[in-house]
Amino acid sequence: MGDASLTDLLEGHRYIRLTTFRRSGVAVSTTVWFAQVGERAYVFTSANSGKAKRIRNNSSVIVTPSNFRGRPKTQSSIEAEARLMNEDEEEMPNRAIDQKYGWQYRLFNFVIGLPRNPPEHVFLELRPTGSGASDE
Repeated sequence: MGDASLTDLLEGHRYIRLTTFRRSGVAVSTTVWFAQVGERAYVFTSANSGKAKRIRNNSSVIVTPSNFRGRPKTQSSIEAEARLMNEDEEEMPNRAIDQKYGWQYRLFNFVIGLPRNPPEHVFLELRPTGSGASDE
């Protein structure tokens, strides 16, 4: 374990590799956009995505700063607890992600809203569970 906080680990990064776990324990990593507010990070995803389904079964995740292809940009990661947020909690993470990604996030939301039945979405709240970052 290192001494870095989630804030220290994620500062200046645009993407994270979010590692979730299948029921079998197999790790699955996905590159996602995130926004940080205090010591928590927020992620936007489809309610039916694999990561949302895995988090419903096992809320333990690993957060690692990465490039847009998911390659780690640091050797440090933080273990966190993920929570699917309720619809009435969406305003703050939506605003934070919009402030960070601007037109890209708004374009993404416009495009996914084009179908007659756009997919349901959910925000994930990531809360660190350890005392700091770990080196992999």
